[in-house]
Amino acid sequence: MVTHCSIIQMKIKNVTKVVVVLLVFLQSQLSAQVSISGKVIDEESEEPLVGAQVVVEPEGGTVTDNNGVFLLKLKEGAYSAIIKYLGYEDKSVAINTQNPNLGTISIQLSSTTLDEVIVSASPNSYRRDFKGSNFRINPIALKNSNPISTEEVLRTVPGTNIVGDMGLSNRPNISIRGSWGRRSKKVLLMEDGSPSAPAPYIAPGAYYNPVSDRITAIEVYKGADMLRFGPNNMYGAINYVTALPPQKPELRVKLIGGQRNYTTGLLSYGGTWNNLGALVEGVYKKFDGFTNNSSVELLNLNAKVFAKLSNTQSLYFKVSGQFEDNQASLSSITPFTFGIDPEQNPLDADQFTMRRYGMDIIHKWLPNARTSFTSKLYASDFERDWWRQTTAKVRASEVQAYVGDAIFNERYRYLNGLDFSDEDYVIVGRVQNGTESTTDSRWAYTVSGIKETMDMDWDAFGETQHVEVGLNFHRETFKDRFLQAPNSRWARHGDITTDLWYRLWSINGFVRNEFNINKWGITPIVRFDHVDMFRQNLITASQNPNLGGTGEGREPNVYTQFLPGLTVDYDFPQGELFASIYEGMIAPSKVFGFLVEQDGVVTNPLAGESINIDPELSWNREIGWRGSLMNNKMNGQITYFNNTSRNFYAGGRNEVFEELGKINVQGLELSFTAELLRRLNFFANVTVLHSKVLEGKLLDKDLFSQVVHSAATSGEFIDKVNANRGAYEIYVSDGNGGETLFTDPTLTTSDFQNITKSVIAFGDGKEENTEAPYTPNINLNLGFNYDWKKLSGGISGQYVDDQFTEFHNFKNESADGAIGQLPSYFTMDAFLNYRFDMPNGTQLKVFVNGKNLTNDIYRASRLNRATSGVFPGGFRQIIVGAEITI
Repeated sequence: MVTHCSIIQMKIKNVTKVVVVLLVFLQSQLSAQVSISGKVIDEESEEPLVGAQVVVEPEGGTVTDNNGVFLLKLKEGAYSAIIKYLGYEDKSVAINTQNPNLGTISIQLSSTTLDEVIVSASPNSYRRDFKGSNFRINPIALKNSNPISTEEVLRTVPGTNIVGDMGLSNRPNISIRGSWGRRSKKVLLMEDGSPSAPAPYIAPGAYYNPVSDRITAIEVYKGADMLRFGPNNMYGAINYVTALPPQKPELRVKLIGGQRNYTTGLLSYGGTWNNLGALVEGVYKKFDGFTNNSSVELLNLNAKVFAKLSNTQSLYFKVSGQFEDNQASLSSITPFTFGIDPEQNPLDADQFTMRRYGMDIIHKWLPNARTSFTSKLYASDFERDWWRQTTAKVRASEVQAYVGDAIFNERYRYLNGLDFSDEDYVIVGRVQNGTESTTDSRWAYTVSGIKETMDMDWDAFGETQHVEVGLNFHRETFKDRFLQAPNSRWARHGDITTDLWYRLWSINGFVRNEFNINKWGITPIVRFDHVDMFRQNLITASQNPNLGGTGEGREPNVYTQFLPGLTVDYDFPQGELFASIYEGMIAPSKVFGFLVEQDGVVTNPLAGESINIDPELSWNREIGWRGSLMNNKMNGQITYFNNTSRNFYAGGRNEVFEELGKINVQGLELSFTAELLRRLNFFANVTVLHSKVLEGKLLDKDLFSQVVHSAATSGEFIDKVNANRGAYEIYVSDGNGGETLFTDPTLTTSDFQNITKSVIAFGDGKEENTEAPYTPNINLNLGFNYDWKKLSGGISGQYVDDQFTEFHNFKNESADGAIGQLPSYFTMDAFLNYRFDMPNGTQLKVFVNGKNLTNDIYRASRLNRATSGVFPGGFRQIIVGAEITI
C-alpha cells in the first residue's frame, strides 16, 4: 500500500515539473512577443484603407480595421512584411521589434485600378476628388446603422428630403435641393457609377433600388462635377457603392430579425488571389410591413470580378439580379382613418412584382504612364407588374352600405361602434354590380450603353494638369401597358386599354480640365446631350386600315443641349474653399417629352405639329468650405447654394405648368463631426432651405375633379382667390357638360361647388410667396457615437419642419387627405454593436438597432395626392442580428 502511494506521489511530482516547465516556456514565449502596430492609408488622398492585408512570412499576418489600423504580435527579431490591397501596388515594409510602432504606411493606387473596386473608409463626409459640394456616407456609418432601407440613411444627408412611402424604399422618393421627390424622378440614381433607374431619360422613376444590405457606401453629388453624369443632373445624383472583393478569402453570413416578421439573410464569399479579386453575394429579405397588406419579399443575387491583366490593363465584370413580390398600394388612408388606426389598409389584393437583371463590363488600358482609356459596357433589363385595386372614397357612415356586409366584416370592422361626421371619409375598394375590380400597370424597360473615358495628365504653369473626356452612346426602350379587370380584385389578366411604345437613343459626353496653379484649382467642364426619341400609340396605329408599316404613327422628339460649368477652389491648411456654377437639366420624359411649346405656353400637339419641348434647365450656384479644424478634432463642410430653374413643366403628380414655370431654391447645408472626448463623437447635419415660385401658370388637374374638400380647404381656397383675384382663372360648369370662365370679382361658397378647374399664376402682382412642394425650411439630424474597444453605440435624432405638399400651399387638410400641409415631426434612432474576435481570424458581431424609438406616428407624405391620401410614418422597429466573417 505504501509502495503504491509512493509511486503515485512520484508521478504527481513529475507531472508538476512538466507543467511548471511548460508554463515557464509559454511565459518566456509570450514575454518574447512584441505588439507591432501601424496604419495603412492611400498615398494620394491620405484616407485609411479598411481590410488591407499585412502579410509576414512565415508568421502569418493580419488585416487593418475600420480606421486602417493593424496590430499583430511577433517574436523579437527582424521581419519583412508586404502590404496588399486590391487595386493598389504591393509595398514591402521592414519590421524590427525594437521599433514596434511603424507609424503611417502609404500605398500607391495602381494606375490600372478602377473606381468601381475602391471603397474609402475616410471619416470625412465628402470626396476630395469631386469638384463642388458632395456628401458621403462611409462604410462605418452604414455598418453601425444597419438600415432597413437606403432612405433611412439618405434622410441624414444635408440638402436631402425623403417623401415617405411604404417604408422599405423599394421605390425610393428622394428630393435633393427642392426637387419633386415622387419616385426620385428628378434625381440621377446610379449603382457603382452606372445608371440604375429603369430608363434614365424616358422613365426615370425609381422602381428599382439596390437592397441596403449590399451597399458599402453612398455618395451624393451636387456640385459642378455633376456634369460628368447625366441626364438628370439639375438637382443632384446618388451613387450606391456596393461591396468590393475582400483582401483575403472569406465567408460572410449576416442574419437579422425584428418586429413585424422582419427577416434578412446575407451570404457572401469572396477574396483576392494574386491579381484577381472576386465576390459572390446573395441577400434575401422579408417583411410584413408597417401597415396591413404591405408585405415585402425580395431576393438579390450578384457577383463581381476584378482582374489586373498586366501592368497596363485591368478588367472588371459585374452581374446582378433582383426579384420582388410585394403587397404595395398606390392608395393609403384618409385623415379619419389615420386618427383611428394608421396601420389600416384594406386593399389586400394589391401586388407589385418585378425582376431586374444588370451587367457592367469595364476595361482600362494605359498606353503610357500619363494616359488611360476606360471602356464601360452597361445593360439592364427590367419588368414590373403592379396590380392595384380600383378605389373609391366613401363617407365613413356609408361604408357598410356601399361595400356590403360580407366585405365590411372582412376588412372594415374597425369602423363598428364609431361616431362619424360628414367630413369623415374612408378609401375603399370600388364596388360595381356587387364586385370589386383591379387594374395593372405593366412596364418593361431595356437600357444599354457604351461609355469611353480618356484621362490624361499634362504639364503647365510648372504643375501637373489633368484633362478628362467622356463619350457615351446610350439606348432605351420602354413598353407601357395598362390593363383593366372589372370582375374581381384578384384577377391577374385583363383588357389592354393603353399600349405605348417608346424608344430613345442618345449620344452624350463631356470635356473637363483641372487647372492647378499653386494652391488654386480652376476646373471648367462642358457637357452635351443629343437625344432622338419617339412615342407610338400601338392601339391607335392598329385601328388604321391604311397602316403602311410598323413605323407609322411615331411621334418624334429630337433635341440637343449644351451644359457649361466651372469650379474654383483654394487649398489652405484648414481645408478647401470652393465655388461653382453650372447649368443642369431634367430630360423630357414620357411625362412632358411629347408636347408643343410656343412662347412659353405648352399644349398637346395637333395633327402635323412638330414636338419641340425643351429640357427643364437651371443655373446652379454654390460657395462653401470643407476641411478640418482644431487639430483634426472637428471636420465637416458648409455650403450655400442658389438654384434657379426654368422651362419648368412637371411640378408634381397631376400638377403641370401650362405656361412654363421658374422656381428658385436656395439654402445652407452644414455637416460636421466633433470629437468631444476620447472615443465620444458628436455629429450634426443641417439644411436650411427656402423655395419660391417666380413665374408660370399652373393647372392642378386633381383639385376639383378628384379631391374631396373639407370645409377648411374650400374656405381657404375661397380666401386665396378673393385676396388675389387676378392670380386665378376660375372655370365653372355651364350646366351642359362644358365649362365657362368665372368672371365675378368675388368667389362664394355656392360658387365653389360649381368649379371645374382653376389656373394659378405666379410672379409679380400674382401669387408671389408660393413655396415648392416638399421643401421644409429646416431639416436637422444630430447625434452621438461612442466607441470603446470592441463596443460601439450611438443615438441620433431627426427633425423635419412643416412642408407644403402642392403648389397651392394649402395649410388645411382635405377630407380625403389629398392636400394639406404636413406637420413637423421628430424621430430617434439608436444602435449598439459588439465584436467578438475568435480563433483563426474569425469575427462575430452582434447588434441591436432601434428605429423611430418614440413610436410617434406622423404624416409622412401625400405622395400620390388624390389617389392616395395620407402615407403614415414613424412606426417603431427593433431589429437584432449577428454577422460572422470566417
